[in-house]
Amino acid sequence: MHFRKEIVLTPSTKILVTKDTVNERTFGQVRIWVKPKGKDDYTPTKKGVAFGLEHTGAIATALLELQDEQAQA
Repeated sequence: MHFRKEIVLTPSTKILVTKDTVNERTFGQVRIWVKPKGKDDYTPTKKGVAFGLEHTGAIATALLELQDEQAQA
């Protein structure tokens, strides 16, 4: 089973969070996808990161701390 969550930033830009398996290795990805002008389909950009699933908790914690920092500012 693959995990896939889309976060729409603008009508032409979204973040895609996925769990993928390639060559029997399973990993997470957070990548920006864009919809080129005049096209209906999104395409992935090079802006993103792939990581071992064992790092998911630390990444989530860091993002929540970032959100907390914003709320305190």
